Amino acid sequence: MLDSPTGKGLVGGNRTPLSATERKPSEPAPLGPVSRTMILTALLIALPGSTQDVELPATLVTAPRSEETVTTTAAKLTVVSGEELAATGERSLPRAIGRASGVWVQETNLGGGAPIVRGLVGNKILILVDGVRLNDSTTRFGPNQSLNTIDPATVERVEVLRGSASVLYGSDAIGGVISIWTRRAHPTGEAGTPIEYGGAVEGSWSSAADAFQGSLTGILRAEKDGVIAVGNFHDFGDVTAGGGGEIPFTGYHGNSFFAAWEHDLGRGRDLALSTRIHRDFDVPRTDKLIVGFGQSEPRNELYDYSLQDRMGTVLAYTDESGGFWDRFQVRLSARGYREEREKRKTGSDTLAFETDEVTTAGLGADWRKVIGEDHLLLVGFDLDHDDVDSTRVDTDLVTGETTERSGSFAPGARYTSSGVFVQDEALALDPWFLTLGLRYSAFSFEFDDVDSGERVSDGFDALTASAEVAREVGEGMTVVGTLSQGFRAPNLEDLANSSEFAGGEELANPELDPEESVTAELALEIDRTPWHGTVAAFYSDIDGFIGRRLLDEGDPGEAGDETWLRENVGTLRIWGMEGSVRRSLPDPDSPYSVEAAASFARGRQHDPTVDPETGEAPLGGVDARRVPPLFGHLALNWDGAGSDRRVGWARLSWLWADGQDRLHPSDVGDPRIDPEGTPGWNTWNLDFGGATSFGADWWIGFHNILDRRYRVHASGFDAPGFSVVVGMRAAF
Repeated sequence: MLDSPTGKGLVGGNRTPLSATERKPSEPAPLGPVSRTMILTALLIALPGSTQDVELPATLVTAPRSEETVTTTAAKLTVVSGEELAATGERSLPRAIGRASGVWVQETNLGGGAPIVRGLVGNKILILVDGVRLNDSTTRFGPNQSLNTIDPATVERVEVLRGSASVLYGSDAIGGVISIWTRRAHPTGEAGTPIEYGGAVEGSWSSAADAFQGSLTGILRAEKDGVIAVGNFHDFGDVTAGGGGEIPFTGYHGNSFFAAWEHDLGRGRDLALSTRIHRDFDVPRTDKLIVGFGQSEPRNELYDYSLQDRMGTVLAYTDESGGFWDRFQVRLSARGYREEREKRKTGSDTLAFETDEVTTAGLGADWRKVIGEDHLLLVGFDLDHDDVDSTRVDTDLVTGETTERSGSFAPGARYTSSGVFVQDEALALDPWFLTLGLRYSAFSFEFDDVDSGERVSDGFDALTASAEVAREVGEGMTVVGTLSQGFRAPNLEDLANSSEFAGGEELANPELDPEESVTAELALEIDRTPWHGTVAAFYSDIDGFIGRRLLDEGDPGEAGDETWLRENVGTLRIWGMEGSVRRSLPDPDSPYSVEAAASFARGRQHDPTVDPETGEAPLGGVDARRVPPLFGHLALNWDGAGSDRRVGWARLSWLWADGQDRLHPSDVGDPRIDPEGTPGWNTWNLDFGGATSFGADWWIGFHNILDRRYRVHASGFDAPGFSVVVGMRAAF
């Protein structure tokens, strides 16, 4: 983990693969031995040219609203570089973020990876890419796979902001923000110098899933322009769990492309354009296809995300020319996501083919201004509009007859969100520092009612505020107190999506109210060389929490025929503590350090609704859903940077989690979760790497060395067993 990057500083059964004739025309074949040989050969070819590597400057890309405030501490913000992500040896961006930043990551399937921050998940955690929302109006309130659609090879750094950030970022930021910043090739700014060009070939392999990933990067830098492009492919086999035994319906394959251009307009102004495309093919929904807890057979014989296709383009203009505003940035974005699903329930002769397609246009701007010596003002706005289209075609596998049905989302679904905000950092009260914020947000939606065909439309608005105060209470010791409001407006997933849930049916509800939260936090950061530590305690109260209410139990003797309704189901209270400590051994200049971290959250749902049959409130004071157990890590690090050794760094880590038996009633009935509670677990891991004599970087990891069999709480399959990870990056 890094300190502030801004220069401002912190205040203190196996599936049969498709044949060539059965595969869709647009779908590439899974990566085979020839393709793997080609990429390994490319690595070797690139090695002799490694001395021509283009050195990218250390300038960091950010948006004004993402810059740290004077009251920000490491207890709230964790920054992880792309190099640190790669050093984890993890196969996906969610897993790498989890391991490098201490965030809990739930995986329903190998193609998923949902971060859980302070006990909250899904559309209560906002994900940004280059300052633009990855969340859209179809983001589920449960675990989702959106973070896994970002290629780690394109990531320059990740910032994890814990706690409510609704004032700056609007809806969905109740639990926190994960902000991803992609790579850039900045112009040289030097007239008359020759054009710099180069690139890199990178490949890695992991034994636990016979997983192979490869990427090719090209870079060009001139006086006024810089261009970077990255192409990637990935091929994951089925996972081998601890103790042996392959887990079926886990493997998938895909590819991605990323490019960014930056043009220096002169006088502190620049224009940047970036685009990314990520496609995954035949991603199985593992928990639906294997026998889960409380089941005698899987719920589905087929449940594949046959296509997950996400794209995004951002055009950003930044002005630091020294006019009235010290820094100004405007961002224009176009995003899209297409998901295709193939589903067939166990024992059914009906094959369902479903598609959801979301098209988003967005505009956002931030202005930053220093006022006198005592205030730093930030103002901005954002506007996003979604169009959603859904289809479904059922095919009778006996007769071949096809039937068109309503898609997951109501026809003609549209969703618009907008907001304006202001934030002031007050410095006049030294030794007290204060950050105040205020935001107004508005939302509107419309769609055609599936039954009547009538146009349904409505909207919401919200006013939210936040206050944060910091004070140095001793040498290298800073205390920060935060009180912030947050909110999440119901999105189209809540308002216009009637679909399958737990084998039964879940009905949308256009009459929902927004979720509103209040979060209080007290944090302490200690920075006394060679020690650095943080501790934070937090409490969040979410009123109008959106969940599910059972309308019809169906056949009491049969599971999977219930009818549910999305509804505001009372209050959710989440509280907990987080802490971390790091020390250089034995002195600040030593290459050795030891670190430890732990996180704990607990939640309760209070729904006063009384069941007329029992006269009791079944959800009055129950444990919150999917809250992780107490978890953390202990690690010994060695950093030999600058030495003549071929091994440049090493890390021995012990990852652990306590058992979790505090379960919501829905957790007890979830086939992903043991109704008796998820057992605790721990793993030992060793990662190390360095550089070759010809300049290539390499890394090796031994993960889950003792081959433990365990399951991460709420995940859909057991974690990988003992795994060897090997990677290399060669520049040319």
